[in-house]
Amino acid sequence: MSRTLGLLIGAAGVVAAVDLAHKAHAISTEGGAVLTHDRSAHYTVGLAAVSLAWAGAIALTRSTSISLAGGLVLGGAVGNLFSMVLWPSMPGVPDPIVAGGIAFNVADVSAVLGLMLLVPAILVFTVRNRDRLFEPL
Repeated sequence: MSRTLGLLIGAAGVVAAVDLAHKAHAISTEGGAVLTHDRSAHYTVGLAAVSLAWAGAIALTRSTSISLAGGLVLGGAVGNLFSMVLWPSMPGVPDPIVAGGIAFNVADVSAVLGLMLLVPAILVFTVRNRDRLFEPL
């Protein structure tokens, strides 16, 4: 379990660091004129709680592929959570990337990519570990 937890935390840390560095660069070069999406305090607390539960559940699987994909999702959540702490004067989470009229950030891309990788990883894990599916925790 420690290997999967290490991979999960490592992947999440890299994603969050890249996301926060990108946002900081965009804010500094654009003088703070970056699009944002508002998030309430309830959303922030809920996301933090779900992220902790997510990390625990993934660590229990002891699956490298699920840990890596889950780390991408977790890193996106952490990047957006820390954005609200690091830039409290902004009216939400900075979204410095704009494409096709949609504003987003590296954390958002990472979360979507992680979910896309997570589905096949879970299916493969389920097939390979059918006997473990009904084990008590």
